Amino acid sequence: MEYSRKTPMTNISESVLFLLRGAKKRRSLAVAKAKMIQGQLGVIPRLIAVK
Repeated sequence: MEYSRKTPMTNISESVLFLLRGAKKRRSLAVAKAKMIQGQLGVIPRLIAVK
C-alpha cells in the first residue's frame, strides 16, 4: 500500500501544471486589464475569449 500513495493523481507532470497555472493567471489578468481600459474609454466591454 506504500506504493499507492506515491502514484500521481494525473498523467501531467508538476512542471507542466505549474506552467498551466501561470498561463491561466496571465490570461485572467489580461482580461481584467482590457476590461478596465475599455471602462475608462467608455467602451461597452464585449470580450470574447479564444481558447
